[in-house]
Amino acid sequence: MNSQSDVSLRHPLWEALWQYLEAKRRPVEDEIRRYPAPIAGCDAHFNYLLEQRAALSSELVRLDAASEPANSGAERGKAIESFLRSSACIDAEAAARFRAASKSSG
Repeated sequence: MNSQSDVSLRHPLWEALWQYLEAKRRPVEDEIRRYPAPIAGCDAHFNYLLEQRAALSSELVRLDAASEPANSGAERGKAIESFLRSSACIDAEAAARFRAASKSSG
């Protein structure tokens, strides 16, 4: 999935998860773009930014895979819980909000 319009065709909770991860990824991308030229392998903060970007991009790919149209009803709930439990990019507070939204959306 490459665009927000693709996401909007999915369940609203998946869209919210996508937007959350994208909102975390965008500032990392911007900071990398503006970052002064690093000395290869010697700039810990730049390397951290690259790791964050890779992790968030990986999570977006995992979210796409988990949100396939075949995941509906009970499968969707299990897929959401599995994603939230295993995501290194979603903190406990955000995960709790998504769990609550998942329960209210049935």
